[in-house]
Amino acid sequence: MPPDASLVRPAARREIPEIAAVTAAAYAEFRDRIPTAIFEAYMDDLRRLADRWEEAEVLVGELDGRIAGTVTFYANASSEGMGLPRGWAGFRRLAVHPAMRGRGVGRALTAECVEAARRLAAPTVGIHTAPFMTAARGIYDRLGFRRCPEYDLQAAAILGLAAGGGDIAVIAYRLDLAER
Repeated sequence: MPPDASLVRPAARREIPEIAAVTAAAYAEFRDRIPTAIFEAYMDDLRRLADRWEEAEVLVGELDGRIAGTVTFYANASSEGMGLPRGWAGFRRLAVHPAMRGRGVGRALTAECVEAARRLAAPTVGIHTAPFMTAARGIYDRLGFRRCPEYDLQAAAILGLAAGGGDIAVIAYRLDLAER
């Protein structure tokens, strides 16, 4: 069932517990692919949704009257602290509940972030993901994002952890809007 844009909307603060539950369910599948310390620190970051409420816009995607997914949109990607240039827009923490996957929620949330960047006249949308997040990377590829390895990072450094407990690559993508 293809979604329509009306299912994507700004989140309300009262929805934080439901959004946190959707995000935790979405990222649980990666527990065995990520070193334990990194996984736990990242899950803690995901749960601190209220901490970023003033610096970014939290969006949700609804299906059947329930929150099926979420993403955090940054009008200025440099405010994320992930090394992306000032002036670029960006998004992070894209998550779709496993029971709601395959229905276009991730694509709709991503497309809304791209459209928000266009409305702001941002020249580029920059994002980070991980190599094993194949479904998300497929969405980004189909929408025209391309790799920009000059902005790649390591998860331990982002999360303030020592790399001795293991690490994973955090890979960067960009979508240049002026070209479209």
